[in-house]
Amino acid sequence: MYGRKLQEHRHYNKDPSRPHAGNGLWLAGLLFLSHAINVWNRDKVPVSLNYKRSTILCFGLLLHSVGIFVSLSNQTRQRFIGKLLYVFSSLGLTSFLLWICLKDNVVISTVSAIFGIILYDRVFLRVLKQMPKCFTLGEATLVCQGFTIFAYNVFLQVPKVLIDKEPSPDLNIMHIVLQVILLGICIIVALCHLLPMFRNTILFYLLTTVISTCTALFPVFGHPTVVVLFKFVLSDMERMLVIALYMFLLLVTSAFVVWQINRKTNANTTTRKIFHILILLVYLPGLWSQCTLLHLASGLMLGMLLMLETARVIQLKPVYQSLDQVVKCFIDEKDAGMIALTPIYLLVGCSLPIWLHPVPCDLTDSGGLNLLKLLAGVLSVGIGDTMASVCGYLFGKHTWPGSVKSVEGTISSIIGQAGVVFLLFRFSYVHLNTLRAATAGAAIIINALVEAKTSQVDNLVLPLVTYVVLGTA
Repeated sequence: MYGRKLQEHRHYNKDPSRPHAGNGLWLAGLLFLSHAINVWNRDKVPVSLNYKRSTILCFGLLLHSVGIFVSLSNQTRQRFIGKLLYVFSSLGLTSFLLWICLKDNVVISTVSAIFGIILYDRVFLRVLKQMPKCFTLGEATLVCQGFTIFAYNVFLQVPKVLIDKEPSPDLNIMHIVLQVILLGICIIVALCHLLPMFRNTILFYLLTTVISTCTALFPVFGHPTVVVLFKFVLSDMERMLVIALYMFLLLVTSAFVVWQINRKTNANTTTRKIFHILILLVYLPGLWSQCTLLHLASGLMLGMLLMLETARVIQLKPVYQSLDQVVKCFIDEKDAGMIALTPIYLLVGCSLPIWLHPVPCDLTDSGGLNLLKLLAGVLSVGIGDTMASVCGYLFGKHTWPGSVKSVEGTISSIIGQAGVVFLLFRFSYVHLNTLRAATAGAAIIINALVEAKTSQVDNLVLPLVTYVVLGTA
């Protein structure tokens, strides 16, 4: 009843959700649960003060999201008072929890709450209005929460690199480098969105050149970002070999895209799963031997995809026609809006466990004891979703009630994921005891059932569900 009322309100206000999908309101709590599970297991995984702050802010964003949902379902004349109530409630409770739980002073607590809640509120409402049919309410909530947490961490960490001369022992300097680069890309995308003059071809290239130069020269503990980045890349021969592997896989992917376009037929669901297989070849060796490089590369690829999609949306010459041709060839049925989100979601889904984990890389630069948890995205999207799609397409005869997904596809997803976990255990890549094995089994079954029943974007939802369940072990 509540979900239908909310949907009717959105339709009345000409603010349509992604078609053929539910509201997905339950997604609003996934980011908070992903953070909370790591804080709860802090004896196994060290958690920094900033990570705890982000967790509390995630809780505040969850409360604020609930307030938005309630406000949207009310009549127009009731919304102003309701908005004041949920804004001040989420602001007050977030700052109070930062002050009580983490002993932050009143100024830091208040500024953190205001920064996070107000930014999220503005971004969320703008996304709903400016990007119709791109998201369900739940997907928009999850995406905007993720952006807000990223911006909050930039707000906490990047200014310190200008003040401190040396990084603290527990700080991974490449995470700061990645934040600086992504911040520059976010500035470019935001300016193109807010100021139409930057959608002009010449001004866009000028803006990109200026921001890129400032980003490259931004001092990270006294050294330009580009210098820190090249020192990291060139300091290890094994790292350079992995980069060479990534470059080769990028060429293979590009060749596949060109081949599919030359066939002059749109890719079907099964064909698109080739990207899932290729991404496995990126994440498995990276998590095992070059975790920091994978963390950096996944973030840089996200920035590249955002820039390419921005260029397509603003019809930037001379690349617009080529980009639009690729999108039309590989577009997913869930890409109903102006933005092609499928490739971005695939990358984000596989990377989320690495980005969300407080310490994804151990002293050997591997996922180590956390490897299975960090593989949550690869297992659920790269293995499970691919097996469900391909086997369901080839052998599916019995569909789940109220869904087009097949029972055979779900069973194949479970078997495929369980088989990969067994092989990883058999060759000593992951360590399992009775509890961890049972938890892995539960995570596999749950994400397979969610994949079969949900109308939300699989690549975004399944990794978080799997990550949360695996985190309970």
